Amino acid sequence: MDPVVDKAEIAEKESKSELSVDLNSKIEFKKPLSRNQEKKLKRLERALQNRAEKRKKEREIRRAKGKQNYAVVEKMNGEKVEIKRKDLKKNLMANSPNKLKIVIDCSFESLMNYSDINHLCKQLTYCYAANRRMEAPLQFYMTSCSNKTRELLERSGLANWDAYIHNTNYLQVFDEIPKQNIVYLTSDSPNEIQEFDDNKVYIIGGLVDHNHHKLLTLNMAQQNQISHCRLPIGKFIQMNSRPVLTVNQVFQIICKYTECKDWKTAFVSTLPKRKKAELLDNEDEETDKSDSDNENSLSKKVKKIDSNETKEDEKNYNLESEEKTVAN
Repeated sequence: MDPVVDKAEIAEKESKSELSVDLNSKIEFKKPLSRNQEKKLKRLERALQNRAEKRKKEREIRRAKGKQNYAVVEKMNGEKVEIKRKDLKKNLMANSPNKLKIVIDCSFESLMNYSDINHLCKQLTYCYAANRRMEAPLQFYMTSCSNKTRELLERSGLANWDAYIHNTNYLQVFDEIPKQNIVYLTSDSPNEIQEFDDNKVYIIGGLVDHNHHKLLTLNMAQQNQISHCRLPIGKFIQMNSRPVLTVNQVFQIICKYTECKDWKTAFVSTLPKRKKAELLDNEDEETDKSDSDNENSLSKKVKKIDSNETKEDEKNYNLESEEKTVAN
């Protein structure tokens, strides 16, 4: 039995020695990683390290995309509220209590080159966007809208706009309204507007002319025998240049004024900083005027007193001379 046991023990020892050899051979003779494999490992390590930052950026992108579905709307009291863009579709001119009619006259296409027409179309889109974001939108019209102007606006989705678009002139569109109730807003007019009237129609000249065509809209209003006026910028704002504004700036000032009923806040919130507009202190001006009036009245009173004294002196002198002659 001893030789049999010895053989079994020998077989177990041999198998163990083979296993140890195999294990040692795997550890000792392991192949090194290739360059591509090393690069993959490094990329994996970097990805694991930057995973948190990447997830944070993805969340920010999702939030930004979600905000695109919202539009900022300013209420009548000046409060800004975010509203879903889908809800803006319900904010139509037909349902608005604001019946003020504002017209953009697009009949000046022949006086502009293609670049200026393109700028005008951008300004018109700004006007439309401002009107849609109002709590009570204005009645927005565009007249003489044809040719290149209409082609460019159609690329911006003109067919879906909530606006009154006409190919004809504003005089033909509003032929039932008396001419004295059609008012052309022009900076060259000597008349200043104080309040807007819902029974009147207000026209803004759709022209990008870089101040090349002065008095054009004023002469047009006079030829058509309609009223004309300008915004009261000079009362509240001091500008270094001519008070000529873009189409969308005039429209936004009107929108703001209809909401807050204050010209100063309407100008300040709309005019860009490049205009270098400065607020005028009307209270100081009024006090200065009252002081100057008081000084003038005092000087007049003093002059009257002096004149009265000189007259009395002359009378006394004449009486004395007469008495002397009588005595002689």
